Amino acid sequence: MNIYVACGLTHVPREIFVCYVAFLHKLAASLHSLPTVETVKYALVDSDPQLAFKPKSDQAALCYDWDRRMVEEADLIVADASFPSTGLGIELQIAETGGKPIIMLIGDHGINRVKSAHYKNPDHSAHSLQVGEGIVSLMALGLPAIRKTLLYSDFDAGVEMAVEAVRLYT
Repeated sequence: MNIYVACGLTHVPREIFVCYVAFLHKLAASLHSLPTVETVKYALVDSDPQLAFKPKSDQAALCYDWDRRMVEEADLIVADASFPSTGLGIELQIAETGGKPIIMLIGDHGINRVKSAHYKNPDHSAHSLQVGEGIVSLMALGLPAIRKTLLYSDFDAGVEMAVEAVRLYT
C-alpha cells in the first residue's frame, strides 16, 4: 500500500511549527512501519525540499504537479486538516475525484479554532456563518471520500489514532 500524508503547512502558527513538523515526520515513520505499507510520501520530504533548487518561476507549477502525482499514486490519503490550506483542499478534491479513501486527522491545538461570525444579507436577514466546529470547513468535511475523521488534542495521540485507522485498510 502507498500512502500520501497530506497537510497544510503555510498557516501553521510559527510557535508550534517545529512540533507540527516533528509530528508529521513521526506520523510518516509510524505509518511506514506497518508491514503492508510500501511507501509513505509527504511534502516535507518529497517535494518542498526539492522546490528550493528550482527557479522561482517554476516552483508553483512543479509543486502542483509533484503533489498531485503523489495523491494520484497513493492508495490511501492520511490528511491532517488542522490548519487552513488551499493546497490541502485541492489535494482532497484530487483524492475524491480519483476515488482515493481519506482518513482525516483534525488536531485541536487551542489556537486553530475560529469563532462564529455573524452577517446580514441584502434582504436584511441576519445569519451566523456556518463554521462547523471551527477548525475544518463543512465543505471539506462533507467529502464523500472521507472514511474516518479523527479528532486529536496531542500529537502522539494523533499518530496512534492514524496508525490504528490505517490498519483497517491494510
